[in-house]
Amino acid sequence: MKKKIISTGDGSPSLYIEELNETYHSKHGALTESSYVYIKKGLAHWLDQNNKKELKVFELGMGTGLNAYLSYVFSVNQKISCEYLSIEKYPLSLKEIRSLKMKESLPAREHYHFFDQLHEMEWNQMFSQSDFFFKKVKKDFFSIGLDDSYDVLFYDAFGYHAQSNMWQENALQICHEILKPGGVWVSYCAKGDVRRRLEKIGFSVERLEGPPGKREMLRAIKGG
Repeated sequence: MKKKIISTGDGSPSLYIEELNETYHSKHGALTESSYVYIKKGLAHWLDQNNKKELKVFELGMGTGLNAYLSYVFSVNQKISCEYLSIEKYPLSLKEIRSLKMKESLPAREHYHFFDQLHEMEWNQMFSQSDFFFKKVKKDFFSIGLDDSYDVLFYDAFGYHAQSNMWQENALQICHEILKPGGVWVSYCAKGDVRRRLEKIGFSVERLEGPPGKREMLRAIKGG
């Protein structure tokens, strides 16, 4: 699919896919959206609710690697141990990543090496840096087969109009199964149908104030 580099509202870059009429991040700010939705409302919320210094994160949709990089920086700053698994069915090429020049807009310049490493490393391999254990897998979400050991789940699929199968009950059920009791599912999505499906499966769902340009977002907690 043809991709076009765009500049988002906060100056950070993203990609636009013409065939899907879809961007990899919010047009109002790629860095702002990831920092707010996945770090502040996901990782930081879990840390506030749990007196623990280690956790496991699952990310659906590695994309540009922005969420993984920000999670690494957060983990280092908070002095926690994080095991992070990211899957991507259609990964970007190294050439596409470099053409974005995303590092120029990232925080924490002293950690730029990690952004390079996460893209240059081989798929299906684990590497660690400062108690952050990162693995990326090129695989379909419906066939990956994970156990119920994750504390936080970043649900970063393309929007409903572009990838509706990822927002149906069977996909969300898998999310419920791989989270620990008390685990946090978080997404930029605020669609009512998705919220009702999450509740039907057994999640306790919160509608939160969204990032710039979006009125609401969803956070769901697994009971038990």
